[in-house]
Formats: sequence, structure tokens, C-alpha cells
Amino acid sequence: MNIGWREYIKSSFRQASKFHSIGIEFGMQNLHISCLQNVNGLLTWVHQETIKLEEWQEQLKSVVEQQKWLNTRCNVVLSISKYQIMQLDKPAVEDAEVAQALQWSVKEHFPSDESLVIDYFDPPNSLSKIPQVNVVAIPEEEICEIRNGVLNAGLVLAQIGIEELAICKLLPFSEEAAIVLKQEQGGQLSLNIIKQGKLFFSRRLSGYENLGSLSPEELAMGIVDNLGLEVQRSMDYFESQLRQAPVKKLYLALDTAHQEALAVLIKDLIFISVEKFTPEIDKEQSLELSPNSFTSLGAALIGDEVSPE
Repeated sequence: MNIGWREYIKSSFRQASKFHSIGIEFGMQNLHISCLQNVNGLLTWVHQETIKLEEWQEQLKSVVEQQKWLNTRCNVVLSISKYQIMQLDKPAVEDAEVAQALQWSVKEHFPSDESLVIDYFDPPNSLSKIPQVNVVAIPEEEICEIRNGVLNAGLVLAQIGIEELAICKLLPFSEEAAIVLKQEQGGQLSLNIIKQGKLFFSRRLSGYENLGSLSPEELAMGIVDNLGLEVQRSMDYFESQLRQAPVKKLYLALDTAHQEALAVLIKDLIFISVEKFTPEIDKEQSLELSPNSFTSLGAALIGDEVSPE
């Protein structure tokens, strides 16, 4: 790598940050930002910020300066509205050549004149005779814009990731599988089955974009029946096709005031424990957990390994 002397000198004399990490979620309309700090030996959520996507670079730089976050490690996560994910056959090449080899398959599924940045991750289990990989492709221009905006704000960019994997960081390690139903208001509903801190199965459910605006009475008029059927189908696939033990719990992370009512309705359909998702994290008393903060919190935790208790 070629690096100018001026840049080398600047990086060598960076002042260390007193914060542990920053997590940024690029959502449909906003950036959600979570900051973690080691407080008396405990990793603690100390600040939450939301800024508009419009002219986010200037706003982010201003927030970093105000909060004194300069030189803090930062992980960026894209919400599911920002990308598509698909499972493809893994090319029979060396690991270092997989991403390049996937370019041809991706072009068939993502017909675009834009230059794409491709990344992938292996599923925890694959029963197929041909190994599979989960592939994400994002326009290179968007990635460069994110990279430049974060670096210009004075943060140290560590990773750019996706929502499904960030949510895995918020669940405690468990040998029993759990479903997380997550939705950004007005967006698609994301169904994720997580076990041992890993993403085993993921789906996006269309037709539920207005779920957060419905009253308990409206929820009981058929839409929850359809949702329960989709959840049951996903659990059946997880058990029969992936040959996994039954899912034991479902967590709701939805931007609605009626999660409790929705939990009761779904539980009556699928007969497993259903509850509001509340990540276990030490935090400042003034901060309130909500679905809007979950993905950025998960982003901030990337790089901190999940391990058995």
C-alpha cells in the first residue's frame, strides 16, 4: 500500500479516543448513531443520536466534534432497505478468490450498469451438496460515499456491514434458536432465526409495511393470521430443511406502540414464547431502548465476539 508521508505522520499522532466504539445505521430516512464506552469496567451505552440522511456528512462531523468522538472506532451497518441479499453457489476456488469469482453470478442476479462492491458470508450450516454463500452487492459509489463521510467526520472506520448480522450481536449466546422480527417503520419486515450468535435463516416479508400504524383491533382483522402463517412456515423450514431443533422463542422489535397486543395475537397462533425484544446492555439511565436504536447498537458491538457463558 502506498501512503503519503503527510498522512502517515497524521495517523501516527492521532489522539486515542476515550470511547469504545460508534455504531451507525443507515436507515430509510435517518442515520441512527450509538456510542459505547467502558465505564468502571463495563461496556456501557452512553449516547444515542439520530440525524437526517439529507446532508448527513456535515451533520455527522458536527456531532462527532460536539461529543468529542474524534478517532473512535466506527462500524457502519446498512438497514435492509439499502441492499439485497441472496444465497448463491460458492465458487470452487481458493478463499481469497471467492469474492472475485462471485462477480459473474452476481451480475446475472443484479443487472446493473453500476460498479458493485460484493461481499459474502458463509451460512452456519449447509446441507446442500454444493456449498452456499450469502452474498450482498452494493453500488461502489454508495460505499465510497459512506467511507469518505465517516472518515471526514474524524471516525476510524472499521467495518461496513448489514442489519441481519448486526442484530445477532444483541442476542445472548444460546444453543436454542430464536426468531427476531424487526421492522423500520414503513419498511419491510425482517424475519431472522439466530442460534449460537449466528444467523441461520433470514427472510423479508412484504405486505406488512403499515404494521406499525395499525391499532390492536385492526391487527386482529386478519393481518396477524397471515403473519403467523409466515412465521410458522419459516420455523418448519428451519426444522425440516436445515434439520435444526425447534425454535423456542420469538422476539418483536417493531416500531409500534402495540407490541404487547401483537405478541399475544402471534403467540395464540404459533404456540411459542413471544415477547418484546429488549437487549441486555448496560446503559445511561436517560437512554431508552427502542427498535430505532437496535441496529446501531448491534453495529457498535461488531468486533466484540459473542461467546458461550
